[in-house]
Amino acid sequence: MKRTLINIAILSTILGTGMAQAGGFDRSGQDTSIILKEGNLLEITSVSVSPSVTGAYAGSASGGVVTDVAPDYSFTNLAFRTDISDDMSLAIIQDQPYGAKVNWASGASLTASGAKSYKGVKADIKSDATTALISYDLRDDVTVYAGLKNQSISATNSNPVAAVYTISSNTDSSMGYVLGAAVEKPEIALRVAFTYHSKVSHDLAIVETNLLGNAALPTPHSTTTSFKTPEAYNLDFQTGIAEDTLLFGTVRHVKWTQFILKPTIYSGLTSGGALKDFTSNATTYTIGLGRKLNDQWAAAVTYGTEAATGEAGSALGPTDGFKKMGVGVTYTGEKMSVTLGVQKANLGDTTIPEKALTATTISAVNFTGNTTLVTAVKVAYKF
Repeated sequence: MKRTLINIAILSTILGTGMAQAGGFDRSGQDTSIILKEGNLLEITSVSVSPSVTGAYAGSASGGVVTDVAPDYSFTNLAFRTDISDDMSLAIIQDQPYGAKVNWASGASLTASGAKSYKGVKADIKSDATTALISYDLRDDVTVYAGLKNQSISATNSNPVAAVYTISSNTDSSMGYVLGAAVEKPEIALRVAFTYHSKVSHDLAIVETNLLGNAALPTPHSTTTSFKTPEAYNLDFQTGIAEDTLLFGTVRHVKWTQFILKPTIYSGLTSGGALKDFTSNATTYTIGLGRKLNDQWAAAVTYGTEAATGEAGSALGPTDGFKKMGVGVTYTGEKMSVTLGVQKANLGDTTIPEKALTATTISAVNFTGNTTLVTAVKVAYKF
């Protein structure tokens, strides 16, 4: 019974993924909970995300309604764990921790008054990470774990607003590390786990193109841009609160101010601007209630929130914070369990301020009433 209760908490891990967190960059939530489970186990988690992010240009020089800014996307995470000895375990986790995808496909290139729009702005940032963890049981109720992470990242961007600018990159791989500890009390299904993910430094080889030309920096311009993906702290907890009933949750804090993507030509075209940066960090809270229905079935509901920062929006970050609700069910068989979850998020409103260009302007763009639908399935197999 206690192990089934603990399995309910995987609903929080799959329903916590795929969000438009911190401007759309936080994807997987960097879940490491498999290292604290039992036996030989393989988990496959598939997530599909369908954002609805629309807005409208402000003022009489409007370009009209903006649609299709955030295209649908999906990803699959894999996790494996096995016991090395009575006190030690090994886990391998493959996920996509960070990413962004925007496509300003709608509206006119110029408004009626001749002001520019963001039409044609596209960006795609992809990442993959493989983490190897070793855990050691200090006592029956205390486990420590640590490991190395190999993370790769690539980026493409086209921006006709910034003098018909484009960027493409190779895929850079760099190393980081993970540290964690957990305290458990199985008789009441209690577990509290704290996990630290280090920042990862990348040197990304890129090619920038400015079709209007630049005497000081002829294009295409090959260079290297250096940046760091941020430190993150995950606090996960669960506890039985009644027979067959589990309370669980997660607090995730990410130091987004450590992330600054500032290619050379783009910075020159925008008077020192960054292609993407953050002026504040983000903390996401998720809480859930799970219930064992019988020996095979369990169900759960979750609620989560990330406070709005109040920062001005950008073409690559047209939302600010969110509130989310999710439901899910788990079927547990002798060797396999399947969890299905669905989550609806209300995305925080934001405004991209009016932007002054050399010969014209871009009107402010207001984004309100936007949502994201996340569906996820996790299959776990014991062998």
